Amino acid sequence: MSALSARNIVTPVMIVLFVVSSVTGVMLLFHWYGGLVRFSHEWLSIAFIALGGWHLVRNWKPFTLYWKRSAAVAAFAVSLAASVLITGMTGTSSNVSPGAVFRAVTSASLEDAAPAFGLTPEKAVEVLKGAAIAAESGETLNAIGARAGRSGAEVASLLAKNGGRP
Repeated sequence: MSALSARNIVTPVMIVLFVVSSVTGVMLLFHWYGGLVRFSHEWLSIAFIALGGWHLVRNWKPFTLYWKRSAAVAAFAVSLAASVLITGMTGTSSNVSPGAVFRAVTSASLEDAAPAFGLTPEKAVEVLKGAAIAAESGETLNAIGARAGRSGAEVASLLAKNGGRP
């Protein structure tokens, strides 16, 4: 297929697949006729991915030039981080939301949360003390963080980063 004819075919098909995937994605998000559009959303999204991959291969050299632009690299990093965060906080598996689990951990007492990070409550208090955060075993991670001017998520991250270390 020549470049001209490929572009004349692939570009309109990509536009249609993007629009269909977007519309059906919104319909699924708002639970509007999900049973009607789920199959087409999933399979037409696969077709969109395949054509996008083909487009990337065909335009590899111009694509690599984007990595020399700091704005493009920053946009990639921010959108990737946001996507991972949103997926992690809203995704579900077997009706268990990772976001709900994370909220439960940050609402738990340090005594109850510490083992999730491979720490004893005493070691967790030590880790937080090393980060200049005062904590007691019976306090929740949210309460500890609030008093230190941080979030419960930041406290959990500190514990996770230091969990299991001797």
